[in-house]
Amino acid sequence: MNNNLLRINLTEGTVITEKIPDSVVFQYIGGTGYLSYFLYRELKAKIDPLGPENKIIIAPGPAQGTRIPITGRYAVGAKSPLTNHFLDSHVGGFLGPEIRFAGYDLIIIEGKADKPVYISIKDDIVEIKDAANLWGKLSYQTEDMIREEQKEPKMRVICIGPAGENLVTMACLTADSHRNPGRGGLGAVFGSKNLKAVAVKGSSKPTNGNQEKIDELRKEILARTKIAKEAGSGMFTYGTSDAVNFSNEMSQYPTRNWQSGVFEEHEKVGGVEMAEKYKAIKRPCYGCPIGCSHTLDASVFEWTDKKEIARPEYETLALLGGNVGISNNETIIHANYLCNQLGLDTISAGSGIAMVMEAVEKGLLKGEEFEGIRFGNDEKVLEMLEQIAYRKGIGAILAKGNAQAAKEWGIEHLAIHVKGLPFAAWDPRGRLGLGLSYSTAAVGASHLRGWPQTQDIPDKSAVEVIDSLKEQQDYKTLLDCLVVCSFSYSIDKGFSFADRQNILSALWDREVSDEELMEIAQRIWITKRLFNISQYQDEKPIDYDVLPKRFMNEPLPSGRAKGSKAFISEDDYNKSLQLLYRKRGLDEFGVPEAEEIKKLGIL
Repeated sequence: MNNNLLRINLTEGTVITEKIPDSVVFQYIGGTGYLSYFLYRELKAKIDPLGPENKIIIAPGPAQGTRIPITGRYAVGAKSPLTNHFLDSHVGGFLGPEIRFAGYDLIIIEGKADKPVYISIKDDIVEIKDAANLWGKLSYQTEDMIREEQKEPKMRVICIGPAGENLVTMACLTADSHRNPGRGGLGAVFGSKNLKAVAVKGSSKPTNGNQEKIDELRKEILARTKIAKEAGSGMFTYGTSDAVNFSNEMSQYPTRNWQSGVFEEHEKVGGVEMAEKYKAIKRPCYGCPIGCSHTLDASVFEWTDKKEIARPEYETLALLGGNVGISNNETIIHANYLCNQLGLDTISAGSGIAMVMEAVEKGLLKGEEFEGIRFGNDEKVLEMLEQIAYRKGIGAILAKGNAQAAKEWGIEHLAIHVKGLPFAAWDPRGRLGLGLSYSTAAVGASHLRGWPQTQDIPDKSAVEVIDSLKEQQDYKTLLDCLVVCSFSYSIDKGFSFADRQNILSALWDREVSDEELMEIAQRIWITKRLFNISQYQDEKPIDYDVLPKRFMNEPLPSGRAKGSKAFISEDDYNKSLQLLYRKRGLDEFGVPEAEEIKKLGIL
């Protein structure tokens, strides 16, 4: 690895290349590890996430751009304007590898430009360019205009749409027209810095590691991928949309603002129905043999003139599907398209809309502005997305965040979130111990932080799955450092701890022990928590490590897990939480013990 850090200061207009110290490389690896280290080390306490003190960090891992398959992802992070907590959001596509082709392993953007700008990176030529003509443009328009201006048709661009410009706290980033680091408001952080986009074109190839071992790993992973494909794994044909039927069967499919985990019309929403109705075009991430990502032939849609648009992923099919009472696939496809172009997180937007729908139906929100808002109203869903992005009508309140809007409206009990981050589309009442993954994640209610390895329903104590939860949290951390795709589980025999170990050993060209890897994962988990603590006022972590009352008090009304709550009792949740705290080296309030910090070498 070059271990090059590209630091761009928008206030000063300066560009500097620094070296990432070896100690950081070997203690934090890359990806989410680098985000945790640099955000904790470089952000002052209690900063305004929309102020110039916040920093945007784009972090590929050491595997990006190598010949190792399933490594097209990268991480983007900052202090979240939605949650005021640590934020790392992960996405696939081509930008991560392209950053490494340009010779960098990390990009840090700080300060604030005095007018709209974008950053152009062509190997060692880095420029801050005027973006006045791009401000107000949709995401795909921005990408096209930058490539044309730079005369680089294959330049990789990550940008914001109008939602980011308007500092909507659920605004996302968009790259490759439909790939989104979606969670936590990264688009608003770009917008607060007057940064419209980052565009990258590289001309070299990373050469880190033992190439012989890397080639061996490549062949093995490709062979295992072929076996899984020939066995008929749905991920190859339907991508994540294949999960709709499974989640519904497990009583985990969010329905009408999480009032249920079963949607009676789920079969109309899933990947099979979509595949029968629309022509799909495989659009895999860089070097990926799975190819779960697809676009759709858009010629059948009257509301767009684009040739291809994204096929919605599972989370979108859930939060802008069953959770708002919609079973019309075209409406969900249209809503997904709007979110991509406006720059909105589909999970947060869908959650906010569902919250308002329930409140209106229960008579908690009244008035002309709420007229017609009800579950299943396709037109209102599309209308509300535009309102949020442009801060119009009730969208101006939802643009502050679902938890914030709920407080303003007095409907806090209907806002389904952890730490201010709306829930991803897997109901914790359908799986034993899953709620603790959500509640203790540094970012809030993300489904990508490690699940306990069980399919049991929560009809018994979760204490028995805490060891599994901790292990899986660590395994997921390592995946997000390398950065290897979360859907690597779909290859033959899954993607094991040994696979992670073998990849890092090949990249570092030395043996990496089990103990070293697990210590790295623990160090990163603790560093994220320390960052959050540095941003608190008078609170402690335990004040935020909580689940929504709906999941704790309201049992599922139907399905496989009928009658289940996320935990059998409040006492069992507290016992499980305290056990995880102890195993993590935390005190009873969730604060890392001084001895644990010292042992991990965190400064």
